[in-house]
This record gives sequence, structure tokens and C-alpha cells, in this order.
Amino acid sequence: MEKIVYFDKQGRIYLPEELRKYLKFRILVAKAQDKGIFLEPIEEDPIEALAKLGKDKLKKKSVKQLKEEARKEIEDAAVKKIRRH
Repeated sequence: MEKIVYFDKQGRIYLPEELRKYLKFRILVAKAQDKGIFLEPIEEDPIEALAKLGKDKLKKKSVKQLKEEARKEIEDAAVKKIRRH
């Protein structure tokens, strides 16, 4: 799917509704790649993201603790990916 998009005066890019519905993600990592930008989705639900990493991490921890750990892991991974590119 391709759409032409524009930057506004503040440097924001508006993604048309059709693209937003197609992506189904609200948090994306933007990577400069060649002469363009690559958008990679990040899980919004930290519990779901953590569950994908392994069920052992879910044992004997509160939901609050799990959310904090998952958010930290997601943010750290995103920063590492951005710095690599």
C-alpha cells in the first residue's frame, strides 16, 4: 500500500486513516533508511510483549511490576534499534 504524505510545519507526518487502520499500531519506531523512513511497530500492551518473550518472566510478579519491566524492555529495544541505523 502506498500513500503520499506530507510534513506539517512542526515536522509531523499525517498518516491517512487507511494506512493507520492497515498498520493497527499506535507506537512506531521511525528509522532513517537509505533515502527514506522505515516505520516499525512496537507492541502497545507491555504484558503481551513480555508474554511473547517467555512465560517464565510472568511468574511471582505483580501486574504493575510486569508492566514496568515490559515497558523498560520495549523502550530499551527501540533505542538500540534506532542507534543501529
